[in-house]
Amino acid sequence: MRRTGLVRRSLIEMIRSWCVFTLVAACIGYGQFSEAAKQPHVLLVVADDLGWGDVGFHGSEIRTPVLDKLATDGVTLDNYYVQPVCSPTRTSILTGRYPIRYGLLHHVYPNNQLFALPTNETLLPEKLNQAGYTSHMVGKWHLGFYSWQHVPTARGFETFFGFYGGAEDYFEHTASGGIDYRNDTRPVPKDSTYSAFTFAREAQRVVRQYANSQSSKPLFLYLAFQNVHSPQEVPDSYYVKPYAHIENKNRRKFAGMVSCMDEAIGNVTDLFKELGLWDDTLMVFTADNGGPVNVTFSGIGAVNWPLRGSKHTLWDGGVRGTAFVHGAGVDVSNKNTSAMMHATDLFPTIIAAAGGNTEGTLPLDGHDLWPILSTGSGESPRTEILHNYDPLATGGDKGCCGYAGLRSGEWKLLIGPGAPDGWYPEPSWEGDRSLLHDATSAPLVSDLPDILDILGPDAANHTVYLFKPREDPEERNNLATSETAIVTQLTAHLQMQYIAHAVPDGHTASQPAANPKNFNGYWTPWVNKTDACN
Repeated sequence: MRRTGLVRRSLIEMIRSWCVFTLVAACIGYGQFSEAAKQPHVLLVVADDLGWGDVGFHGSEIRTPVLDKLATDGVTLDNYYVQPVCSPTRTSILTGRYPIRYGLLHHVYPNNQLFALPTNETLLPEKLNQAGYTSHMVGKWHLGFYSWQHVPTARGFETFFGFYGGAEDYFEHTASGGIDYRNDTRPVPKDSTYSAFTFAREAQRVVRQYANSQSSKPLFLYLAFQNVHSPQEVPDSYYVKPYAHIENKNRRKFAGMVSCMDEAIGNVTDLFKELGLWDDTLMVFTADNGGPVNVTFSGIGAVNWPLRGSKHTLWDGGVRGTAFVHGAGVDVSNKNTSAMMHATDLFPTIIAAAGGNTEGTLPLDGHDLWPILSTGSGESPRTEILHNYDPLATGGDKGCCGYAGLRSGEWKLLIGPGAPDGWYPEPSWEGDRSLLHDATSAPLVSDLPDILDILGPDAANHTVYLFKPREDPEERNNLATSETAIVTQLTAHLQMQYIAHAVPDGHTASQPAANPKNFNGYWTPWVNKTDACN
């Protein structure tokens, strides 16, 4: 009997152990317990104004050996989209929500207006902090800063080094008559150091301090470079010399700026490797919008070839982003993915990779694509993308205001897509010049009565385009006239699902109180916390 009791107890213990094992395996995946329990460090790198044709892994003559190696060893995102300008893409990444949800319909957050990303929006670092991370930021913020409630260190980042606004000088760190340069919330004296070097150095400082602290928390580092936004500046001629063969001076200097950023990224990733952190790091690299082409934007030499259009437009040259993922947890059996993806997807995807959750956020537009990126297979849960809705945009068709764009399934609808139009290859390109301009005429909204009924008379003079991006990635075959039923269907969907629910644009009048002269020459939040609006 005593022996039988022992057998029975042993059997019970075996059953209990098997139940616990089965439960754990069901939750985290059989055979992956140790890997699943280890959260990766996350390095999120954003390049400013980098064109589709400005990196080696897209065939550019610009030398980007660091980015090329990272992309080659990772997975390039070949069907990934961003917003047509800076701030809207950055808010999309950090909130997982389209800019129409919080009134950023037009352009960017200015330095001198009562306009910033609302504080009720939950940001990526806040969710990662809840998942056990320590979050740090270096570089360009550009999400508004009229009150101290709206700066990075109030939005989930433990530390910050960089600038609050946009489009500033690379050496003097000035913009629109003021210095914009901060260490946490403290003004930093001008040091005349090229920003890519400074930001790489500060990112290295964050990584080294993290490693020395022997923290049990994983690291989230958001590194947002100023390169390659205007003004065109390089630290010295060393970075331009390899491009002496490029006759166009704007393109030549632009190439040097890209190479400088590439080197800076390498300096940061090398330190991750030196400190033994790299094998446990998930890196995400993305441009914030398409490149501004030389023909219209003075002093800029970006290339989006073979894509159509430029920054500020809804052509793919303005909204198809250069991006890849690399490192911990990424399945590289396929070196690229054609899964439809948008900048808003980075929010839930990174959180999923980090073992967190999106509970408590406002309703997301982003989708979790980690199952695809971590397994190398599967279909994207995303079936459509709101490229933008901007009722205030100017410089488009026939002087009209506003534009909108929607990708839905195999179709892409554009209404007044913006300027410049056309295709802009490398300056040395010697192909058929007729390929650089669209000789056909697009129908107007007024030519399509059903569309006019939906959008109203204010849109009457907007041109209408309909493409099949998978078959026609260069957007050369406008099907708007032959597929009017599809145009009507997509326009109605755009109106009912997005335009009708857009929060009105939040731009305000310029505020004299924001003048840097009121703050010893520095751009500084000027509204007290108790007086700040959301």
